[in-house]
Amino acid sequence: MHLLRLCRFVCSVVVFALGMAQSVALAETDKDTIIVTNSHSWKPFAFSENGIPKGLLVDYWKLFSEINNTPVEFALSDWNDSLIAMQEGGRKVHGGLLYSESRDEYLDYVLPLFEISTTLYVLNDSEELKTQGVLPGMVVGVVRGGYEEEFLKTRYPLVSTMGFDNNAALIQAAREGKIKRMLVDTQVATYYLLQQDNPNRFVPIDRMYQKMLYAAVPAGNELLLQEVESGIKNIPPHEIDRIKQKWLNTSKTTQIPDWFWPLVGSVLFLGTVSYIILLKQAVHRKTRALIALNSKLEEYAFTDSLTGLMNRRGLDRNFASKRVNSMLKRGQLGVLMLDVDHFKKINDKYGHLKGDEVLNNLGGALNNYLREAVAISRLGGEEFCLLMPAEDLHDLEVNADYVCRFIVPQASQEGIGLFVTASVGALLVDKGCKDPSLEALLHHADRLMYQAKENGRNRVTLGSLSNQQHQRYSNQISA
Repeated sequence: MHLLRLCRFVCSVVVFALGMAQSVALAETDKDTIIVTNSHSWKPFAFSENGIPKGLLVDYWKLFSEINNTPVEFALSDWNDSLIAMQEGGRKVHGGLLYSESRDEYLDYVLPLFEISTTLYVLNDSEELKTQGVLPGMVVGVVRGGYEEEFLKTRYPLVSTMGFDNNAALIQAAREGKIKRMLVDTQVATYYLLQQDNPNRFVPIDRMYQKMLYAAVPAGNELLLQEVESGIKNIPPHEIDRIKQKWLNTSKTTQIPDWFWPLVGSVLFLGTVSYIILLKQAVHRKTRALIALNSKLEEYAFTDSLTGLMNRRGLDRNFASKRVNSMLKRGQLGVLMLDVDHFKKINDKYGHLKGDEVLNNLGGALNNYLREAVAISRLGGEEFCLLMPAEDLHDLEVNADYVCRFIVPQASQEGIGLFVTASVGALLVDKGCKDPSLEALLHHADRLMYQAKENGRNRVTLGSLSNQQHQRYSNQISA
């Protein structure tokens, strides 16, 4: 009887143990799958080849799966579709993307993964290479929904973007001559362009930015955020380096031959002898470079650091030029004093960085669209001064209205409800006005500008400066 009870007890313990083991195994194997979304045409980071996900980020999330015993599936699509998928929520992770304020509305960013740089590429012909950088009116190819598109629309609102569904389509359009400029991640462009018959058809001319790729989860999913963050921290750094080396070739291992160090000694000896011979030439080159640097520093003294326009010193120097003096003698000099309306409200509502952006964009618009101006300067704050030729008051009024109605609004950003206007005082210096000082012209133009503000802003107030008015002002200053 006792033996029978003992057997029953042992059987019960064995059955219980087997049940617990099965439960643990199920708990380990039945974890919810994480869907990793990204682009299907973003070599070398993520791409699909014959239906098989590949790339640096694919290998990274496979490693994440292995180390954390968490199953993952890849949903690679056009870039914009990958963002839409994240907005739908669920147990998803975006495998790697750049941070932006617009994406922050529907994503919670986890940890930085890999660094990426983005470069402006231009058709390699003499005409296109004449123009560096990004200028208003240019058409630049981008991936639709990519950070590059948002970057251009924010930093260069006057540039037109031509969007493509993915990087492969963008590079193909460039190869077919549909675009002459494109903003592409540097590593991505290198991969795709090297596959072309003519890999040098497009060349890099300007590195636009260098940022980190982040993993991200749908906003508000705190449990998934903590799970992904903890899992990323479990990945050994040497495994990450291995993946980077595989896809980005970040380092090379070379065995040093026996003859290397004797050769280094010989080269050092010859280098020392050569240095003595070339010392005078080096000193001469450095002297010339120092002269050029001093010239550059002198130029900086006449330039506004924010907008790149003339500052007050630069305006003084320009006013003393022969051209301005000739215009004064002929009575054909117009002085425009421009002040951005309600600029304090812009700073208070959008922040000082946005205010600086408005001033910078306004300075760029003035410089690009007012080629006939003799001088365009920022005197400080939100105040600008322009010297320009004017045949008469009517000619000056037409130019001032063009500045007020067309050029100034170019600094607006309608997408965020930021509309920029300015009040303009336009002064024509009469032919009979004898030797007017710049201070006097600025004073009278400034008074006209404040009259424009008092009359309702976003308008031009016109006036002229006669010799009698100038003498009266000079006498007041003397007194």
